[in-house]
Amino acid sequence: MCIRLFALLLVAPLLLGGCAAYKNMNRQENCDKVVKDYSRMIRWNEAEKVGMAFVGPKQRAAFDKTAESIRRRGVSMVDFRILAKECMAEKKKAEATVEFDYFILPDNRLKTITDHQTWIFLEENPQDPDAGEGWKITSPLPEFK
Repeated sequence: MCIRLFALLLVAPLLLGGCAAYKNMNRQENCDKVVKDYSRMIRWNEAEKVGMAFVGPKQRAAFDKTAESIRRRGVSMVDFRILAKECMAEKKKAEATVEFDYFILPDNRLKTITDHQTWIFLEENPQDPDAGEGWKITSPLPEFK
């Protein structure tokens, strides 16, 4: 009996630590995917979908206003590049630097803007079910001038 209890006490922290490490690893992989998906959707002018998927309810109104301004002015995205990305899954935050190439007609000059993104990981919250769970961007859309 004593040996089983001792073995259980040794194994329990390993199991719990393994679960936490797996959770952080999953958040890390998900973070990489979310930054790529967000940038790809911005590039293809899918700002409405971006707002629903990656923007928290508190920032959504400001995001939608900026997205509408971009659409109304006819900003055409050409490409994006993820220059840097740091996902700190254990701290539930991430930062990314993304460049977008774009033009606004009638001017046909290609312009580049650098977007410094700040992300947080939200857990499921029973008090605020609209917030959702997962990675949410907290920085605004860049102003494409």
